[in-house]
Amino acid sequence: MVIRKPTVQLSFVPSHLQCATEEHEFRKIWELREQEYSRLYPAMAHFRDDIYDGEACVLYSESESGILTSTGRIVFDGSLGLPADELIKPEIDKLREQGLRVAEISKFAITKEARGILPFYFYTYYEIAASYGIDSMIFIIRDKNVQLYQKTARARVLLNDIGYHYGTHFCFALLECRVKEVTPTFLRYWGEHAL
Repeated sequence: MVIRKPTVQLSFVPSHLQCATEEHEFRKIWELREQEYSRLYPAMAHFRDDIYDGEACVLYSESESGILTSTGRIVFDGSLGLPADELIKPEIDKLREQGLRVAEISKFAITKEARGILPFYFYTYYEIAASYGIDSMIFIIRDKNVQLYQKTARARVLLNDIGYHYGTHFCFALLECRVKEVTPTFLRYWGEHAL
């Protein structure tokens, strides 16, 4: 794995979120993903050496004792494509064909100890996307959360059901946010809760 330091300068990254750049950080992140995802999504089996982590900004938080309490990432479209391409490439290709620069928000694992941290992640990923010239942020979520993201991030539903259920009985949707369109709504909700 190639680990790169992010080159983007952010005006606001909460002190309790850190950007993973070292292998020992990624090992702890993979362990947290395995711990949380194997419990929630039984069909997910691959947690270590995720090739998309090398094309992403992977954030995490940890307790005062150094135990990881949350992680999430924004993956930049590149030679590997995006993780969601494995399931729904034709939908993502429609965005690419419009000339949009696309990034995927994924791999959230948030423990009970980190409850309430999601706004910090979303605000930070919004700022990263804006800084890198990303036009479209996509993410796959449980359908029960669609209305929240429509309200708080002006998200559009690209697919109501991606056709894969991660070993659960839940339905998962593909959502998209256009970075420039979402700015006022996104900052009002997520920024207000993160600042």
